[in-house]
Amino acid sequence: MNASPTFAFGKNWEEFIAQHFSEERAAIASRHLLSFLRVSDLRGRTFLDVGCGSGLHSLAAVRAGASRVVSFDVDSDSVAATARVRAASGAPAHWTVLQGSVLDDAFMAALDPADVVYAWGSLHHTGAMWTAIERTVGRIASGGLVYLALYTTDRHSESWVIRKRRYNLAPPTVKRLMEARYVLVHAVAPDLLRLRNPMRRFREYKHSRGMAYLTDVRDWLGGYPFEHARIEEVLRFCRDRFALDLVNIATGEANTEYLFRRPALG
Repeated sequence: MNASPTFAFGKNWEEFIAQHFSEERAAIASRHLLSFLRVSDLRGRTFLDVGCGSGLHSLAAVRAGASRVVSFDVDSDSVAATARVRAASGAPAHWTVLQGSVLDDAFMAALDPADVVYAWGSLHHTGAMWTAIERTVGRIASGGLVYLALYTTDRHSESWVIRKRRYNLAPPTVKRLMEARYVLVHAVAPDLLRLRNPMRRFREYKHSRGMAYLTDVRDWLGGYPFEHARIEEVLRFCRDRFALDLVNIATGEANTEYLFRRPALG
């Protein structure tokens, strides 16, 4: 068996943008971003999107009034998807899209610190999550915020490592069957047992962060490399190593969202 199968994250995000991007989704993403940050807008703040994926949340920051937005991803297809969103939004001069890795010290050092550093669901796919968190935290401006979403360790985490490897090594037809089984087991069957319409779940899925259900299913099944951490591990790492203050936290189906503040210098 291949020791290191990887998922084509960027291809998935390009498909999402081509099939699902809309102003409604951009507005939903902006509302979610501002709500978790506990601010009404981003006017006067700079924003760094670490592992920008589709670019939807970079656009959310632009729409929220950020004075400068820098988006980057190691995946060239994710960079292309984000560039496409930027172009469709009028190519704002204060929005820059780059290709680079959070694990590349020289690349990260060249980025200006930002008032809001955003890494939603990207760092646990680097193959070196704790190092990636460290590099991300290093780009927070004095008094700034970092918004992380990381997979949370549970009793199924290690079995998912095996399943994700299997998905990535499977031919396309088998991948589609694995996706169909996941949807049946985790969405359709539970809804039918509760006498709910499964289609309602799929239609309303976008209302959380602007995402599409099947896009996220493929991201979850294929997301490899795959790392996870207990909530207390993340809190301790960010507190003890970087003296960050926890501002907000929310648990979800697989991810925990964390919002930390770097104390202002002086």
